[in-house]
Amino acid sequence: MPTLTKTPFITEAISLFNLKIGEDSEKKKISEDTPYITHNSLTRIVLELQQPDKYSLDKLLVGSGVYIPPKPEKKIDPEYAARMNRLRIRLQEQEYQDMIASTVPELATPFYESFDKKELKNQLSVIINVLFSVVSVGFAVWTWAGSSLTTGKRLLLSLFASFVVLIAEVTLYMGYLQRIEEAQKEERLKKEIKTVIKHEEIIPISIEAKKDK
Repeated sequence: MPTLTKTPFITEAISLFNLKIGEDSEKKKISEDTPYITHNSLTRIVLELQQPDKYSLDKLLVGSGVYIPPKPEKKIDPEYAARMNRLRIRLQEQEYQDMIASTVPELATPFYESFDKKELKNQLSVIINVLFSVVSVGFAVWTWAGSSLTTGKRLLLSLFASFVVLIAEVTLYMGYLQRIEEAQKEERLKKEIKTVIKHEEIIPISIEAKKDK
């Protein structure tokens, strides 16, 4: 049988039922604290009170309904909640950036686009220069050793010279990038110091003084 919600009339009947059975150990009292009551308990009340004109089962059921217990609160893992909050903030930030970019297209990312193009151009230039140096040195060694060495030795010597030049070029370029990075770090760490070179005091002249002159 389903549990039913309590009405003020049912609460009154429960109080009378508990008062009537008193301390009778053979009869169990009905709880007055719960927001629901079972159909069997209502039947016990009707049989115990024996007042069909007032406390009949039909009258007790008036205004009552099926009791639906509240859903238990879900326990959320704090770590999971924090992760979801970070994802939500990141999504909101991304949506905001997309909105700004779509609203003002000319302010989207001009600096980064120009910076990427310049960086790509520099890298391509370095690769072309290195390849040109390697091929030039290899060809020069091949030509130089043409009269004194066999074809196999000429090839090995050319490849060895090209490999040495390649290592040297890469080492120099990596050193160059490292020096630039260190210079940028030092520049960021520098504090800008402003000094006053010249100080002049301006004395305002009133209108009366101008008239006197």
